[in-house]
Amino acid sequence: MAMARLQAILACFPCGTEEPEHTTYPDEKVALLANYDDNPRTADEVADEVIDEIADSVVEKLLTTRLTGAHLRMHLDALVGPSGWRTTLAQHILSRLTTALRASHEELGPTISTACDTAWEAAQSIEGFVIEHPVMCTVIALGVLAIVAPWVLEALGFAELGPVEGTFASWWQSTYAGLVPKSSLFSFFQRLGMTKWHWVLV
Repeated sequence: MAMARLQAILACFPCGTEEPEHTTYPDEKVALLANYDDNPRTADEVADEVIDEIADSVVEKLLTTRLTGAHLRMHLDALVGPSGWRTTLAQHILSRLTTALRASHEELGPTISTACDTAWEAAQSIEGFVIEHPVMCTVIALGVLAIVAPWVLEALGFAELGPVEGTFASWWQSTYAGLVPKSSLFSFFQRLGMTKWHWVLV
């Protein structure tokens, strides 16, 4: 199975995720904690903590869910709250999903398991990808997001014709240009069926 091969290659990077519970919306929580007299943290530190909690919750949902399409988006939107899918949150989600995929998971939900297999097979078929390099786990995570939560990629700056200049996507692509050429990344998304970046959620 493709997922088993991916886990075998990345088994030397084990880690896990936790699922924090929260009912307060992000902006409300930042205001509440920042104004608490006994809390020495700055508003920025509190904001980072809230983003971390939301990202953990989103990734935990992705790792275990059976939902897809509009039903999955509805549940993830509820976790994110009214602040929406901001770039910083998207970066945290990608980072945590990448870390989670490096770990050995015996019980992944069917949605992410299928997406991982599809992304792994697509990556293997693209000339120029360095399969054994740890960066491939990020590529697989990007592929998983392209399949199950493409709006997160949009928040990162991955556009129809490639990474948008000045975004996280362009920085990441330039950092790993020798390992993941722009043309290869674009081909990877095309092989996943992402010929456009305005998908219809089913």
